[in-house]
Amino acid sequence: MTVFWVISGLLVAGALLFVLPPLLARREGGRVSRSAVNIAVYRDQLRELEADLRAGTLGAEHYEKARRELEARLLEDVEGGDAIAGRPQRGRGAAIALGVAVPLTAIALYLVVGSPQMLSPQQTAADGEAHGVSAQQIEALIGRVAARLKENPEDAEGWIILARSYSVLGRFPEAARAYANAVARIPRDARLLADYADALAMAQGRRLQGEPENLIARALEIDPGNVKALALAGSVEFEKKEYASAASYWERILPLVPGDSEMVRSIQASIAEARSLGGAARDRRATQAR
Repeated sequence: MTVFWVISGLLVAGALLFVLPPLLARREGGRVSRSAVNIAVYRDQLRELEADLRAGTLGAEHYEKARRELEARLLEDVEGGDAIAGRPQRGRGAAIALGVAVPLTAIALYLVVGSPQMLSPQQTAADGEAHGVSAQQIEALIGRVAARLKENPEDAEGWIILARSYSVLGRFPEAARAYANAVARIPRDARLLADYADALAMAQGRRLQGEPENLIARALEIDPGNVKALALAGSVEFEKKEYASAASYWERILPLVPGDSEMVRSIQASIAEARSLGGAARDRRATQAR
């Protein structure tokens, strides 16, 4: 059911920028670089966008456009520009570079905040101002996060950052393992459980049955109104061809979002598809029983 994979992806899109909450506030001594300040500001703005998407007041298409514009502004600021107004929009090449630069900057910031000795603010700024970012640089920074977690494996926020960094890069097996470590330390966070289920399902070929299904059930036990968990639970039932049950889960999302929204229309279309397939299956069984 591709529509709900899309919805699930949108619900956590951009997470790499705002999974650094209160880390900035925890830092003692020294100056926070301009890159760090910019990331903190844009993280809050991105959180607001996601809240609007969840509430249904912002459609998926407009959300994606706003997110891309926000990330472009972030990249330009991190690159050291004092103003962004009037600059020409970047092309596809910049968008590809952005997909690499944002994880690099976020991971570098985590290393600065979590362990100032590992990376100086000046080095973070230099990383952000670089015009080219290689895969080797990202791999090196991810390796440093992993090394830091070996020294401090109880740092749940570090595991979350590592997991979401891997997810952004499409490395879902590694993301799932990092999520497992995060969940072991924060076992009753519905959103984290749903994200773990999502990454694990992607790692096993988008199959939700098995352990992802168990994680989704745990998420809904903690928060029966978690939209992503409800969407994934419906997708589990759809995989099993339990169409009535799939529709039932998705119907539970409808009261959680405003009625006249793009998300609601997508959900309603998926419910209608499940109902239609369920009816066709009943008709076939009735015909075979005659």
